[in-house]
Amino acid sequence: MIKRIFGFYALPMRIIARPFAGFYAMKFEEKGTVRLALFNFFLVLLSFAFSNQFASILVDERHPLTINSVSDAFFLIATLLLFCVANWSVTALTDGEGRFKDIVMAVCYAMTPLVLTIVPATILSNFLSAEETGLYFLLMGAGVFYFVLLVFVGLLTVHNYGAVKMVITLLLTIVSILVIVFLLTLTFTLFQQLYSFLYSVYTEIIFRI
Repeated sequence: MIKRIFGFYALPMRIIARPFAGFYAMKFEEKGTVRLALFNFFLVLLSFAFSNQFASILVDERHPLTINSVSDAFFLIATLLLFCVANWSVTALTDGEGRFKDIVMAVCYAMTPLVLTIVPATILSNFLSAEETGLYFLLMGAGVFYFVLLVFVGLLTVHNYGAVKMVITLLLTIVSILVIVFLLTLTFTLFQQLYSFLYSVYTEIIFRI
């Protein structure tokens, strides 16, 4: 049973140890699956929920009643989708070889350092004094840094880009994210105004009848 579990999670661990070889196996040897990638993302959601509930007040000063793990999960899901859609839209115009599925898998597999650091750091935070909280932030920072590095390597591999072109593409991805957010906000505002107008017309008609 344990061997089966470790076999199921072998690729994420391989990506951590040897990023280029791991992502190459995911893309060109078809070792990865969307199911495992989404499972990895689900573990990240659980890790953040655990951190929200059990992190020491020394490292998380938010009032417990203001914490909503469900809304945080929706925010993370929306962020993942937004980034993947933005990156896919940019790379589709810049000869990127990665499919939308490949982008989602690369980003989700790259989250493995977060899975491995958030829960231990959260547990550790409850045993640290105020002067020792730097250890918590060091561990969390290391996980985030390695996650960002793996995203870079993963997207570079699936799109078959060079380093410079990948940096430019990521900058364009950020621009694309801003454009998408602006358009979504504009669309929402227009629909809200349209609804208010139609409702006021309906109310006026009802009162006149």
